[in-house]
Amino acid sequence: MNDTSQRPRVMGDREDAVLDGVLDVLLEVGYDKLTFDLVAARVRASKATLYRRWPTKADLVIAAVQLVKVCPGDDGQALDTGSLRGDMEALACADPDLTQRVSGVMAAIVPALHRDAELTERFMEKVMAPRHALLIECLKRAQERGELGPDADLDLLSAVVPAMAMRHTVEHGAGPSTDYIRDVVDHILLPACEATVNPAKNLSASAT
Repeated sequence: MNDTSQRPRVMGDREDAVLDGVLDVLLEVGYDKLTFDLVAARVRASKATLYRRWPTKADLVIAAVQLVKVCPGDDGQALDTGSLRGDMEALACADPDLTQRVSGVMAAIVPALHRDAELTERFMEKVMAPRHALLIECLKRAQERGELGPDADLDLLSAVVPAMAMRHTVEHGAGPSTDYIRDVVDHILLPACEATVNPAKNLSASAT
């Protein structure tokens, strides 16, 4: 497995600008049609330079995706708002401009995931796994505050928002808006969490 996070920054301060160019190409042509030639022409860099930093297309694209996913919500400490709803709002990164770009990027990548094993591996490792860790952190804090029951299945609950976001992307060809994520949190995740606080009471109520 190639670990691009350990490779030197061969471009210095230009690296973020190059990755920004990668995103522009990705949004224009999609993952399947993106090539090193197109990226090199867009960012005015040699293919050799790009290959030294990112040996494969999957490495290059996922590095760019990591760039666009940077927001205050990527910092675990910044997520501690005092409530699960507030934490989820912070994690969703409620910046309309950023959300729109993330939406487009996800729509460009998701259709290729089932066709490209390397892209899927990088996506799960570099994008999904870190976000999953933040979700678990949010849910553990909520559990300590009493918003979740002590026996709540955190792995199961952490899958709710990502699964709904992925479904929206596949069904509509575009990533979900912040409002959509809020609705998922308010109408699915939070009620599910509340049901774990007193499961016996909820079971009794549903039986009547």
